Amino acid sequence: MTEETMSIVEFSEDISEAEAPEPLPPGEYPATIKAAEIKISQRNTKYAAVSFLVSPDEFPADYPVENAPDGKVIIFRRCSMEDNPQARYMLKNFCEAIGATASKKIDVNEWFGLDATITIENDEYEGVMREQIARVNAS
Repeated sequence: MTEETMSIVEFSEDISEAEAPEPLPPGEYPATIKAAEIKISQRNTKYAAVSFLVSPDEFPADYPVENAPDGKVIIFRRCSMEDNPQARYMLKNFCEAIGATASKKIDVNEWFGLDATITIENDEYEGVMREQIARVNAS
């Protein structure tokens, strides 16, 4: 069996007219972890990239659901996995917030499906406003 390379993609709309979707407004949102993986930063430090899903049921009443009909995934990249006192303390707090076991050995795969309340702030990145997780708190 050979692997074929896809060269053409057709979209539902002309992308030359695409506009940046409105970010979720700042505030607190219940969210569920959909993925977590350990990565290495540009500074060569370990961190966990944790994908939180905010269900459309949790969107503010005036937020256009068509922006994210299946919910909005926001990645939290401030979870250091370094082995130093500050990082271990912050990781302990993160584990407590999501209801995960905090011990000497951490398996981020065990975080899948856990719930927390995330505090969202809006931030401009490359000229586009987007959501950013400022804090992760217990549900």
